[in-house]
Amino acid sequence: MPPVKSPFGGYNPDSGKDRNIEDHLDYLNTLREPAIALLKSGVKNFSRVGGLPAMPEDVPWPEWNGSPLAFLCQLDLSELPEGCVRNGLPATGILYFFYDQAQEAWGFDPKDKGSWRVIYTDKASKECAERAAPEGLSSDCVYNEKSVVLAPVETYPDWQDDRVDLLSLTERQFDQYIDLCASVFLGNPEHHLFGHPSPVQGNDMDLECQLVSNGLCCGDGTEYSSSKAQRLEPGRADWVLLFQLDTDDDTGMMWGDCGMLYFWIKKADLEEKRFENCWMILQCG
Repeated sequence: MPPVKSPFGGYNPDSGKDRNIEDHLDYLNTLREPAIALLKSGVKNFSRVGGLPAMPEDVPWPEWNGSPLAFLCQLDLSELPEGCVRNGLPATGILYFFYDQAQEAWGFDPKDKGSWRVIYTDKASKECAERAAPEGLSSDCVYNEKSVVLAPVETYPDWQDDRVDLLSLTERQFDQYIDLCASVFLGNPEHHLFGHPSPVQGNDMDLECQLVSNGLCCGDGTEYSSSKAQRLEPGRADWVLLFQLDTDDDTGMMWGDCGMLYFWIKKADLEEKRFENCWMILQCG
């Protein structure tokens, strides 16, 4: 992956120590992107993180290399709030997310394809029945169930974004900006559809998806400077973040060392409901 910026290059610790992030808020608000947060619900909903999936009979439990994938999340798209961002997401139906129970694939190698699965069905939740955990799925990978409510939020770009970096934030402002980015999730893990990602190891995931899905292994970063990468780079604009899944104490999910899973999709694939073409990246500290 490309080099990660240091926070110490992104702000000026020696000037304007008493200045607050509010000094830049008008500008930062122009950078926000709408998203749909998954917030902990006080009542049981069909939409959930963890637990076991409720799926139509004709949808098989996905596998990779002969082992069942771990179930992550199911979202009833009919529960999306009216007027929220959709980016071509269907108005009805259900999305399911699965991932390698061994967490051996992080998405930087073309060979990782198949270690995650995003499944869409146009069936309604009433046509679904909860599945038992399949043989071969470790009990450690049947996560605690947490019902969620889908809520519209406005996400800010990560501090590594060039548009934030150019502000040369003071140390005080930098800390306040980190808090501002997290505050939109009301103390919940940063699970959300669409919006800005919250990168842990670098904010060039759209480029990584474009390169790896076209056959370049980006594990050591050398392919980023290849001639093929240069030809492919314009296509990074075709990718959009579909879903970000955070480490979550309630469910017992831990991605690497307090990391996140990011599911990306090309805009054309989203419009045509080709969710099988999603690409996933795991980042952690």
